[in-house]
Amino acid sequence: MEMKAFTSFTTTKNLLIAACLIVILFLGNYLRSYSYDTVPHPGETADEYAFAWAGLSMIQDGFSTSWSYVDEGYPEVWDEKINVDAIYDKDPVRPAFRMVKPWFDKPPLFSLLIGGFSYLKGVREPIAAGTAIIRRPMLRVAVLTTLLLFWLAYRLYDKKVALISTLLYSIIPTFVISSRLALSENAIIPVFLLALILMDYYLKSRKIKYVYFASVLAAIALLMKMSGVVVLVSILTILFLNSDKKVKIKNLITSFLIGISGLVVFAIYGWIVDWQTFKQVFLTQSNLFYGASSEVFFSAVVHSKITANKFFTDGWVTLSWISAFMIGFSEWKKNKGTTLIITALFSYFVIFLFFGSESYGWYRFPFFPFLAILLAKLMVKLYDQQNYFVALALFLLPFGTIVHKLIGVFGFQNYVGVFRFFIFSYFGLFFVSNYFDKRAVFVRKAMLIAMFVFLLVLSVKMIIFYNYDNWFFVT
Repeated sequence: MEMKAFTSFTTTKNLLIAACLIVILFLGNYLRSYSYDTVPHPGETADEYAFAWAGLSMIQDGFSTSWSYVDEGYPEVWDEKINVDAIYDKDPVRPAFRMVKPWFDKPPLFSLLIGGFSYLKGVREPIAAGTAIIRRPMLRVAVLTTLLLFWLAYRLYDKKVALISTLLYSIIPTFVISSRLALSENAIIPVFLLALILMDYYLKSRKIKYVYFASVLAAIALLMKMSGVVVLVSILTILFLNSDKKVKIKNLITSFLIGISGLVVFAIYGWIVDWQTFKQVFLTQSNLFYGASSEVFFSAVVHSKITANKFFTDGWVTLSWISAFMIGFSEWKKNKGTTLIITALFSYFVIFLFFGSESYGWYRFPFFPFLAILLAKLMVKLYDQQNYFVALALFLLPFGTIVHKLIGVFGFQNYVGVFRFFIFSYFGLFFVSNYFDKRAVFVRKAMLIAMFVFLLVLSVKMIIFYNYDNWFFVT
């Protein structure tokens, strides 16, 4: 009888968690779909067009034609104003696209995914590959990313952290808006997460097959973009830190050879199409450095950059980095889940610096799922410990930036009285609850939950606030 009751309880609990996850997935998909084709503005990140056009031409012609920042090494170069999304109607002085053929700026896999989707939707010319079409598959990729994020957080921590991680990833404005873009980083993220899940399976079972599967994913990531090498770097680092000396070298070499095969496939593709051009373009691209300055780390933590010229200051992101520091310093080597997450985060930070990626917001995207997990972990920790004062201090970070965006400094003057009343009540309840031992825990935890729910509502409101017109005011 007791066993049946336990089984029933467990099943009910799992069903509740599944229901919560489904609600989060629908909420996240709704928020990403809202104004997805106009925010960020079409043409603001022209790399989206580069991927789509390259894939579309590859399907139709057998080789890629697209635009490039750097035309050195290309045999065919010309300027063309392709009025996709009517970008030249809105900005007549916009420079023409510097078109090249055959295009080797990036590995071909992500281009094939976006171009292939566009082709299936009837697109045959570059001018028809607008954001309404090329961003649509990214909405589905984001759902997959959210599911993998839940899976990874659940394996490394628990269901509570997993659910909160997915919720944060689905409502934090920077995370939501950035995931709409048809850029290779958004496709590398789910590959990265799945590779880490497989590595966790390896660490808990010591079955080498999981390392091999993860290494295949590393090869796939490299076929999307060179910065996808982070997947291989993370795998090798995890192996180095967790393998026995006798098998360490063998596993490292095998994993490296499987992972680097993605680069080999890219080279074979270049050899088939035009080896001389591929070689010259590859060398030129490998020498590019996009401008990581001396304050690159500060910029990554404070400025929630989404595109090349839009600084979307988001207190949630700063709070997430603070969470990464707090959890990383307190649990490094003490908690295996934290060790794996911090290893992945640090591995990508090395890649971020190596490629000199500070100038472009999309190079920050692979940080986001790990920051969501670490923020969720900190929130659960503060809740369990009833850390009332730290929670309030951290609450003010996203609260401040969201309120500033929604109503501005002068608009907030109308709510100063309400804000002061909240602060007074917050501390008043804290001190009063000390006289009621049995209810103190309930009151404090209820206050923490209320603050979190309030921030969630504000975040949803902020995402919906940014339609096509309001996005102009993002600096």
